[in-house]
Amino acid sequence: MDIDSGLQIVYDINKNAHLKGRKRFKADLEDMELMSIAGYAVKGLRLKRAGEDDGSFETVIENDQGTQILSVNFLVSDTSEYPKSHSLFCHSVDPDISARLEAVIEGVVDQRARPIKEIIDTFFASVATAVAPKAAKAPIQHHSETEDEGDDSDVYDYDDMDDIGAITSEPKAVLSLLQSNFVDVVASEYKPGFMRISGGDDFILSVSVPVIQLAQSIPPRALMAWDRRLLSESHSLVLLISGFRGVYPVLESDGTYTSAAQKISAELTFKVGLSPKYKPGYEHAREAVRKHGLIIADAEDELRIQAEKAALERQYEYWDDEEAEETPEPVVVEEVEELDPERFDRFSLSNALESLIDQAFLRVIQYRRKFGLGWAGAEVLHQETEKHQRTPEEVLSSKIKQITAADKEEAQLARTLALPHDPLAGLPKNGSINLPLTAFSYLIRRLTLCTKYCIVCHNKLNADYEALKPYVCDSTLCSYQYYSLNRGPSLEYEIVHNPQTVDLLVSIAYVSAVEGAMDDPLPVGMGLRVPLPGDIPAGAYVPKVNHYHPTTAANPAQPVQETELQAGADGLVDFDDLSKIQMRAAISRLIDTLPSIEEMKKHLERKVTVGKSKPKLREIDPSISPAAWLILRWIVGSCTALIEEITSGDELIQNLDKNWRQFRLTVGAPDAEAKFNTAVKAASDSDKNATKYPVLYAFHGSPLRNWHSIVRHGLWYKHIANGRAYGNGVYLAKDATVSMGTYAQGAQHTWKRSQSCPSNCVALAEIVNLPSRFVSSNPYFVVADTTWIMCRYLLIKGASPNDGSGSSDSTSSSAKAASRSVTYVQIDPAHKTVLGGKGIQIPDPAHQIEGLLASRQAEFVDQMFDEEDMAIFNLDPSKESKGKERQSQNRDHYDMDIDDEDDYRIPEKPKPQPSASKPIQRPKDDWKHDSAYVERAVANLMLPPFESSGGASMALQKELKAMLREQDTAKSLKELGWYMPPDLIGDNLYQWIVEMHSFDPDIPIAKDLKAKKINSVIFEIRFPPTFPLSPPYFRIITPRFLPFIQGGGGHVTGGGSICMDLLTSNGWLPSYTIPAVLVQIKLAISNLDPRPARLAKNWEQPYSVAESLVGFKRAAATHGWTVPEGLDRLVM
Repeated sequence: MDIDSGLQIVYDINKNAHLKGRKRFKADLEDMELMSIAGYAVKGLRLKRAGEDDGSFETVIENDQGTQILSVNFLVSDTSEYPKSHSLFCHSVDPDISARLEAVIEGVVDQRARPIKEIIDTFFASVATAVAPKAAKAPIQHHSETEDEGDDSDVYDYDDMDDIGAITSEPKAVLSLLQSNFVDVVASEYKPGFMRISGGDDFILSVSVPVIQLAQSIPPRALMAWDRRLLSESHSLVLLISGFRGVYPVLESDGTYTSAAQKISAELTFKVGLSPKYKPGYEHAREAVRKHGLIIADAEDELRIQAEKAALERQYEYWDDEEAEETPEPVVVEEVEELDPERFDRFSLSNALESLIDQAFLRVIQYRRKFGLGWAGAEVLHQETEKHQRTPEEVLSSKIKQITAADKEEAQLARTLALPHDPLAGLPKNGSINLPLTAFSYLIRRLTLCTKYCIVCHNKLNADYEALKPYVCDSTLCSYQYYSLNRGPSLEYEIVHNPQTVDLLVSIAYVSAVEGAMDDPLPVGMGLRVPLPGDIPAGAYVPKVNHYHPTTAANPAQPVQETELQAGADGLVDFDDLSKIQMRAAISRLIDTLPSIEEMKKHLERKVTVGKSKPKLREIDPSISPAAWLILRWIVGSCTALIEEITSGDELIQNLDKNWRQFRLTVGAPDAEAKFNTAVKAASDSDKNATKYPVLYAFHGSPLRNWHSIVRHGLWYKHIANGRAYGNGVYLAKDATVSMGTYAQGAQHTWKRSQSCPSNCVALAEIVNLPSRFVSSNPYFVVADTTWIMCRYLLIKGASPNDGSGSSDSTSSSAKAASRSVTYVQIDPAHKTVLGGKGIQIPDPAHQIEGLLASRQAEFVDQMFDEEDMAIFNLDPSKESKGKERQSQNRDHYDMDIDDEDDYRIPEKPKPQPSASKPIQRPKDDWKHDSAYVERAVANLMLPPFESSGGASMALQKELKAMLREQDTAKSLKELGWYMPPDLIGDNLYQWIVEMHSFDPDIPIAKDLKAKKINSVIFEIRFPPTFPLSPPYFRIITPRFLPFIQGGGGHVTGGGSICMDLLTSNGWLPSYTIPAVLVQIKLAISNLDPRPARLAKNWEQPYSVAESLVGFKRAAATHGWTVPEGLDRLVM
């Protein structure tokens, strides 16, 4: 550091670079203290003091008059990490701080690690901006790929900065880029959002989709199994993207950060959650993306615990004192927290999805762009590169077969799974990456495929079966993170909202452990420290030989040599060091120490005042071992089935024994339902009886100890206890008494705090009705192909619920069901499902799901974009360049000056001139315009195009005048064949409404229109700013035509756009007129080859803009036509 005679302070920021950690921190802090004494100033603000304790320092800021502006304290989290990866916190005790200064202080925590000098410079520059008179919002920084990379003197000037790394640019330059990206997002049927933070210096982007829309591509049962909150109410899945540090775009075409983003250390972070709206509110979004926060001890909870302890002591002190006065406990009036409609809620998969995107997304993009891979192949390349610490080129050459196989496998999956559109597919080498769309598409893809990958390490699972819920791989490290670090489903949520199921799972696990059936996978790798089981009686905790059930999952008992272990200083041993028998003993004994699920539920539901921390399970009883809580988390988290108790009478199976409680059960892969339905359809197509009765229902009984495994793996038959009399396969009985009485053997033990107290368990399964292809069909069904079986119900015999809701008698249940007109499954008379010879009635399994989806669909409201987002969509990017264009000598080949408004507005109609010609007399039976019909059709028409140009406006004015003239002078509208309603000619030249009518009465479409009393086919025409060099976009609004794949024709796509090459870049000519194009379209619709155009059954449902665009693109891709540039912006 040098100080010249003019008090010009010159500081070498690398002066202390040879030092690291705490030494570097102290040296930098001492330098800043000397600079403050010398009067160091930035942007007119002077540093008065910069020095304090180890790890923190106080900074006092004054203006040039010596008036104190602000005093703040900075805290470096760990000086050993300084200045590369430490965290920075900032606070001020000054009173009456303005909102702008508060925003600056709060924004410090989100900044990257840097030396103290840079920290203070950046902070001073932000403060200077905040206190400046009439301080305007700082522009978002725009990085253009065409900027001169060699000259950045105007870009980063550390001696004269409004903000470190600021790139001067008009905000609209960035917003126009966002506008283009947002239009593409909307075209993909997602919803984008934009939120400014840090006083306007930075921003957050959001992309969302309604969960009810997800249910069209992801099985609803799978969504419910992953997290019940997904379909419990109407909300959207939201991705928040932050870390731009005011720069956009931040990615080059190869997926790496732009030079501007690198210079200011922009680092993208992603947050995944649920919100009732298409984007969360500002405060919730800002809190969600905050990287660091301080945890403040909850003093009120401490006072409550002390009060409870004191009350307990008084209770024992006066236990025998009859004269003791009762001390009433203070009554606390607690506030009930209301749900915020702008909230951002995390769900069970949030952590896993965020860690995946944060760690792998950008790297996977780079590999895709560099090597031309798909998502799956690039992921394999990334995993192998990280695993072997080799270059991607080396890994690619050695693992090319594995990488290409992954892409081929996913391409095959895409035929059966509805994977999202891939924005990178077909993107030119130098094409810009639409970050929000690409990130959200990647999120939806991995959500759809989440059960195929480990939820922790994100590698592909190699298990013998695919679970319904996401799970972990065999790695002990992944198991530890899944359970110990709460990377799995929320245990607390399940206890509060589904306590009956949690109680059942714990009860079954206890029986499975005590009776020796519990087998791998066991809770190893979780770091459990448990008491040494001690001496175990001979024959205890070993598998029981099953003399009745032919499909038990347990192996016969084998003699085990127990290993002798020594307890540590804490009296505990590592669970992983125990033998399998000892593990079962330890699990059962830990379960016995837990309170009942009902007690846990009451504790978690204890209401707390706003701002207090929520109750935690471990607070119930501090004496309970942490290992016991982890075992509970393992029992619930490892269950990959969906189990829900049925409490509604109309959803209960009728005529069953009232002592058996009924649960809804779904087990197997997420696409198991689709595979089952495919098998059912194939059976219906090949068998006449299966056409009428596509499915059978039968029972599967097994000893209670086996169900801990069955609800995780499904109905397997890999282990044989005593042979199979009727062949290999899953055994099922048509009569419930067979399964309930013989095979569903009762448990010999019960968890002492169980409320369900299960003793017997039976499943009711749905089976493809092709008994001739079973291994055996008499006396039992023996089915080898497990894809032909879908478990629907779990029947539990044990204690009845207190309210009796789940076990109402058949009479009352039948009465309720009858009153609600429940649809029951039609049972094949040749294979009746009975209980002791008496038929039972089974509600349609789809009833509950359909009802749930109907409720969510009824609640769903398509929300409008807010003002901040509409400002982006309504931005006119052409206006920024018009001023510069007009100053150019070669501005335009048109010798006219059209102002900005003229680009959008149609000139006033010229005054009528006297004409010598007689008025047009049209035939009485001529076609007549129905204004009411057209107005109804265009009532919900989207906004006109937002892009324009002088040349296009001139051409459209000329085209419009010619059309109106031709229409006004036509002797017959019927012969003309089209009509442009004058009352719908608005103030925008770039959007027209035209009717097409009077088709040949002998063709099918004309007959359909007449039969439905439809006056015309209504078109919307949208013009690009490059018209007439580029074609306009034609789409039908109404009526809806029969799609080609359903037998329709007429060159109308499934979305209502027109499948003609003359409307693409290949076939369009600037010389074409709109009337001539309308004639060609009418001829195409009238063409009977290859099939005639017809109306769809739902002809009254108007086409949406999104489906028209999708249909047009699909048709162009099929025929190899080139889609006009900028089509997405034009249409959406």
